[in-house]
Amino acid sequence: MLFDQQVLQSFLDKHHTQYIGKYRYHSGYQIEENVFKNHYYMLDQNFREIDIFVELTITDEVIYSFSEELHEQECLYIVKDAVSRLLNKLKYKSALHYSLYESFIKNTSLETNNILEPIDFYNVLDYMKYHYGINQETMDKFYNIFIPCLKAQLARKSYKKFIDSVNILLENVLYEYEWEGSDSKYLGTEYQYHLYYIREIIKLVYTYLDKFYKHVQEELFHAIYTLCLHTRFSFAIMTDFGSLVLSHVLVTNTMINALKESLILTDKDEERENENLVFSYIYYIFHNDYEQYYAVIIKFLREIINNMLTFANHDLDLALGNSLLKSEGYRILIDLFHEDYNTFIFTCFPIETFPDKVKPKVREELMTAIQYFAARMDNDNYRLSSFEQVKNINRLLMDNFKEWYK
Repeated sequence: MLFDQQVLQSFLDKHHTQYIGKYRYHSGYQIEENVFKNHYYMLDQNFREIDIFVELTITDEVIYSFSEELHEQECLYIVKDAVSRLLNKLKYKSALHYSLYESFIKNTSLETNNILEPIDFYNVLDYMKYHYGINQETMDKFYNIFIPCLKAQLARKSYKKFIDSVNILLENVLYEYEWEGSDSKYLGTEYQYHLYYIREIIKLVYTYLDKFYKHVQEELFHAIYTLCLHTRFSFAIMTDFGSLVLSHVLVTNTMINALKESLILTDKDEERENENLVFSYIYYIFHNDYEQYYAVIIKFLREIINNMLTFANHDLDLALGNSLLKSEGYRILIDLFHEDYNTFIFTCFPIETFPDKVKPKVREELMTAIQYFAARMDNDNYRLSSFEQVKNINRLLMDNFKEWYK
């Protein structure tokens, strides 16, 4: 490296700002000893992608140039983010020279893989995203390289390199950007491209769980902690993720005790700030506490419904909701409505799709709710909102239970 990393830190120290930019990181890679290219992007009100490219040259100062003109605050925000990411990468030891990325992608071999460091895999992924785009094809190509490398590390009993490689990957791909549109929101979905492959990696860890627990316990628990922070992702892979963390009593008990220091359990009788649904789900299954477990499921279902009403792209949330109904039964929707009296539940999961045997209970709950809101209309503070709810419930009753009015 031909520059002093302190130059990067000094740049960050000298440029304090509270401004949060509109652009988000896409990818980046090194092209010379002191030159780095970065791709940033944003979505406009119609969710069309707008790209911007910035090149950093590091000498005795940070010099930057943009592909398009931006206002000063946005430029500084992007450069600071790029510098922070570069500093984070530089703290790791690397074995693969930046000039060999393309050659490595096209001609990867086990001989080369043996000398690679954990950061090298993420650097290759970043390079691929920059040149090939963020799409399923790119991710497929990357994991066709990455997973055989992980298997080779297991064969060499390199548990530390394996789990460090996975941790770096998880920390850099499981983000969810929310984009504001003219009348809805759009959720960035890069993490979805990784779902299948993270499940495959979890299966590898499961096979060698005793070895990981013995040799790299702290790093293993860090990976589980990272997954706990990403509710939508982790519930989408819960069949494999849950099997991993609940498969061994000693491992699970030690993991729970370690994670309780930093993750907050939900409680059915009170609202707690920053509750972690993934950890709570695992915890209450492990302790065979069905009431608390069911409360976690109710809260997760409430989150799914909120996402479906908030985001224009909610296919994964719908799939998670349907999976939940399949495992828990439609009674859980009735219980949620009983708690919230939220008619939008039946917008997300139409009553017509319910099994016939539970529909009478749905009608009963709707009748109770309409009486509740009708009574609240006597209060000036709730009259308008209650009137809207009465209209919504009456429409649901008429659309789904006409035979009871004859």
